[in-house]
Order: sequence, then structure tokens, then C-alpha cells
Amino acid sequence: MPFFTQTNRTPLGLYIHIPFCRSKCLYCDFYSVTDGDNALLDQYLEALCRHIREAGAQAPNYIVDTVYFGGGTPSFFGAEALSMVLSAVRRSFRVSNNAEITFEANPDSIDLKQLRRLHSEGFTRVSLGIQCDDDAILTKIGRPHSYSQAEEAVRMIRKAGFKNLSVDLMYG
Repeated sequence: MPFFTQTNRTPLGLYIHIPFCRSKCLYCDFYSVTDGDNALLDQYLEALCRHIREAGAQAPNYIVDTVYFGGGTPSFFGAEALSMVLSAVRRSFRVSNNAEITFEANPDSIDLKQLRRLHSEGFTRVSLGIQCDDDAILTKIGRPHSYSQAEEAVRMIRKAGFKNLSVDLMYG
């Protein structure tokens, strides 16, 4: 389906759950699996794209203005798979030309090549799970990155062309 903006359609936001992570953080209650088995990733990708086609057929009077890839760690799924899922969304739904398209990432699961690819595919926002600026606490809560990796991730996100960036921080 082509991209367009049409005001006579009801806006629709899509949340797409990518349940894969490098490791499970101690505080996380979201459904996720740490089995990075390629066959499982491929099966999930195929099933997800099939489900998107089915759901899109039921939403002809909607225009998608937001697509949010959450998880798990969507960036762990990889730029190729995320691009394929976004392509399935665009083929199955009417997507606004100015839709916000976000993916969650951890600092240790992105690189500049991947970020540039996702930006070129139309992703407009990165939600970066930094959580804390203290390496000892990051280790204690099971985060697989350091604060210096988080700082470098922010630099790469900007270098890749993303203007819209949110960061997750915990306190208390």
C-alpha cells in the first residue's frame, strides 16, 4: 500500500513486540527470551509478518500514525528483520507519511551500520535503554552494557541521522 496522509481515516498506533534479548535483566517483567537461535528468530519473523497481514486486512479505515517496536530488545532482532517487519506493516496498513516509527535498543546491541540502515528504512526515533549512569548498578541489575557504551550509542544514533531520541532512566 502506498504511503499517504488522509485526514478522513481514524488514526491507529501499532505496537510490535519483539521478545528477544541478549540476556534477561533482573528487574524486567516483560515477556522475553534469550535464545538467539536463528531458526526461532526466523520462525518468529515469518509468524509476525503473517499476523501483520491478517490484522491489516481488518483495518481498512485506519491510518497508522505511530509504529512502536518494543520488547525485549528489538535492536537485538537486527536491522534486516526490523526492516522486513516495517515493510510488512507498510504493505498491510495505510501508513501516514509523517508517522513516528520507533524501535527500542540497548547500547550494546546497535552499531552505526545498523542505525543507518534503520534510518534509511524510515525509522524516525530510537528509544535507548540506558537505565543508569553507574556501571556498578548496571552490573547489579543485569544490564549488559556500560555507561560509556551508552554515551557512544547516543553519538552513533545522532551520527546516523536520528533527530528523535528518548532514553530510559530508572531511579529510586
